[in-house]
Amino acid sequence: MKVSIEDLSPVKKRLIIEIPPEDINAEMDAVYRELGATVSIDGFRKGKAPKAILESRYKDYALGEVVSKIIEGSYPKVVREKNLSPVARPKIDVKEGIEYGKPFSYTATVEVRPDITVEGYLGMELKKEAATVNDDEIEKAMELLREGNAHFSEVERPAREKDLVVIDFEGFSDGKPVENAKATEYPVVIGTNALVPDLEDALVGAGKGDEKEVKVRFHEDYKHKGLAGKEALFKIKVKAVKERVLPALDDEFAKDLKLDNLAQLKDKVREALIKQKEAAEKERLKKEIVERLIEKNTFDTPPSLVASYLQSFVSRAMEDMRKVRVKPEDAAEMTPEKLKEKYSGIAEMRVKEEMILDAVARQENITVSDNEIDAKIKEMAAERHQRFEELKRQFVEQGSDAALMAGMLEEKVFDFIIKNRL
Repeated sequence: MKVSIEDLSPVKKRLIIEIPPEDINAEMDAVYRELGATVSIDGFRKGKAPKAILESRYKDYALGEVVSKIIEGSYPKVVREKNLSPVARPKIDVKEGIEYGKPFSYTATVEVRPDITVEGYLGMELKKEAATVNDDEIEKAMELLREGNAHFSEVERPAREKDLVVIDFEGFSDGKPVENAKATEYPVVIGTNALVPDLEDALVGAGKGDEKEVKVRFHEDYKHKGLAGKEALFKIKVKAVKERVLPALDDEFAKDLKLDNLAQLKDKVREALIKQKEAAEKERLKKEIVERLIEKNTFDTPPSLVASYLQSFVSRAMEDMRKVRVKPEDAAEMTPEKLKEKYSGIAEMRVKEEMILDAVARQENITVSDNEIDAKIKEMAAERHQRFEELKRQFVEQGSDAALMAGMLEEKVFDFIIKNRL
């Protein structure tokens, strides 16, 4: 096999690959043998039809199969032998047909990762702030813990902000019930935007047994297709009003959280806050490291890889928008086109970050072992209350193990740079 490479750019190569006649002949013979063993031809048993008969009837199909098999077998081999790092599928171009006894050539144009040598990552002047926690921060965290463990108790008064109101409701459009716009014993915490604003506002001041009718105009892209762009009348009946009750900050509260006393709970809160601050400080350092290395090291990025990241960011933003209620005026600023404009620079920077960190890992021989990956999965399994074997199987089947390893490798590179700072 003969291979020549043309550099179209630092991130784009054209491979010209020529397969010798003997390889073509062998592949053709194999395809015709396989064909003869599977097709039925009158007058011949399977596998006994003469090759000339097979060629007369199935030549175009056979030659197409040979071309596919030759390319599928040779292209990956060339990539490995030439130490290329493709970031997308190649564009294959076949200009001439394939024949017995003749060489076969094709070109593969492919985007690759640039070969870069990173400078400036050793001895970076980085100031790492120590993580400290004061009493006020602990008290605020304890208060949030109380709120997170609050319960609701029924009251005989009109509903107000933060109350939980249990309602029956049904929506009508043009005097007819709207499909899937009816519920009974539906709990709503006022102020959480669980319902559209007009409906939620109507609950303020309502008491148990009250009945109300509320008109609501829905915007064109509302998630409920039966209500999008329409005006609807909702009939509501209040079944109960419940107020939020916070637990007392005492030893009993700590025991409910599986701890011995309030002092131990405060210690746990302090430890958690310190870990949060340490994590936040590391994220700040990582951002600074990436920005400085991108500024110092200039290189081209493969357009297809940037496009892949951009599409991922846009899809995630669109999905987030679908999950939460967005005002019509805000939705107008979140079209795919405007999101692409917003995230194009971010996608470019993310690709550069990935390539720089990967290059540093290679330069410093930083790797992630199978044992380290297993240890991480075991940690995650414990947090999720899953069996290690089950979670590891999920990672492998979903292809998430490669992403996990890449993330762990980046963390090790950041740790290396921070450790070797000035």
